[in-house]
Amino acid sequence: MRRTIVNVPTVEPIGLTEAKRWLRVDHADDDGLIAALIKAARERIEARTGRALMAQTWRIVLDQWPAEARVMLPILPVISVTAVRVMDAAGAAMVLASVLYALEPGMEPPVLAVKSPPGPGRGRSGIEIDVVAGYGTTAIDCPEPLRQAMRLLLVAAYEARGPEREGVRRPDVIGEVERLIAPYRQLKISRSMLEDAR
Repeated sequence: MRRTIVNVPTVEPIGLTEAKRWLRVDHADDDGLIAALIKAARERIEARTGRALMAQTWRIVLDQWPAEARVMLPILPVISVTAVRVMDAAGAAMVLASVLYALEPGMEPPVLAVKSPPGPGRGRSGIEIDVVAGYGTTAIDCPEPLRQAMRLLLVAAYEARGPEREGVRRPDVIGEVERLIAPYRQLKISRSMLEDAR
């Protein structure tokens, strides 16, 4: 299973104005830098938790269907599954009707169940699943502990942007960030654990 991002988030969990207030910056000189640090903080939290913070589209590619055509999706929370495609031997995509697949309720990580799917006509990359994942489309949709973890990373990165100076102590926020994100970290679940849960 491989995944690639198709559409990145159009908004961040923390906007530039909020970030500048948090950093106590009242000029525009560092706006580009602060925007880049916001994005980097979000991406770091996403990598540590296995969760998409803001709505974004991912493509999941499989070689073959797993047992009983139950696909454990590698990112959460899932807002919707927008397309399921099966490739024939020539690489042409057959789009499955949306009535043929559904997310199983209450599963984390999310599981997509597909009814009697056709097998792919090629041995590699024969199945594509497009998923919109994230907490929503506005900053307030993102849980506050994850936003606070981003703020801490933002402050640490902004204060560390220049050369280290003697006598200036840089904030060590990693422990607090880890405490904030701990309840949101995605457990690594094996296929056998998934089968035992059925």
